[in-house]
Amino acid sequence: MGNGFVSCSFLLVLLITLAHGNVLRLPSMDAGESDSGMMMGMGMGVEEEGKDPDYKAYFFMKDVQVGKTIPVNFPHLKESDPARNLPRKTPTSLPLSLKALPSLLRFFSIPPASPQALAMEKTIVTCQIERPGEHRACITSVDSLIDFVGGIFGPDVPFEILRTSVATKTSPVLQNYTVVEVKEKTSTKSLPCHNLPYPYAVFYCHILVDTTNRMFKVTLRGENGAVVEAVLVCHMDTSKWNPNFFAFRQLGVERGTTEACHFAPAYDMVVVLVPN
Repeated sequence: MGNGFVSCSFLLVLLITLAHGNVLRLPSMDAGESDSGMMMGMGMGVEEEGKDPDYKAYFFMKDVQVGKTIPVNFPHLKESDPARNLPRKTPTSLPLSLKALPSLLRFFSIPPASPQALAMEKTIVTCQIERPGEHRACITSVDSLIDFVGGIFGPDVPFEILRTSVATKTSPVLQNYTVVEVKEKTSTKSLPCHNLPYPYAVFYCHILVDTTNRMFKVTLRGENGAVVEAVLVCHMDTSKWNPNFFAFRQLGVERGTTEACHFAPAYDMVVVLVPN
């Protein structure tokens, strides 16, 4: 997923009260067929089915039960890259736009047509593309996150930011993990945010209109002894997803017939409302 991102040693939980801020807002569309499944795959680093036939990116809730063993991909993260941490303010006033891309490349001293430049262009296109039936925005600061969440759920509503923590000693990208503990978050309102490749932090945050997710904190132990505190996201309504998304082939179901669960990557974050 482009740059490496800072590794957490614990499950990050921040309690925030909504306030005003700035946001690069993408207009809401009428409900229709959504590419949310595709965005979820992008966020997980699995845009298409993996070559390993034993690797599953998506699960049913019944698959993630204490004592069960499942193959999961938790990539090791570098310690030094700040790209996955949101600053209070956006580090530059240059907009996330294709028109401003040449200026952005000069600002960050990135050669045109380089892999880094192409990744930036792809991120900008992702931020600007219209996806029906979603509230969505590309977030570049804490202030913009607060403003976007407040616009969806209302002002002065407290929320948590959840992240998966991956032990720094983890070396295998893919291995079997045994489920040690599962705890469900009581809130049904959540907002997944996917970290996109860019010179500074850019998160694509989105939520389907009139949809419900279930969130879990899951403790897993890998074959190599590494312990992971993971965030499990279960999408309870997939009826608006792309019908050809590979999650349905992996699960052996048609869209809209059952839930689709996946672990949030350590470089992504999930916003969850705190119940009163």
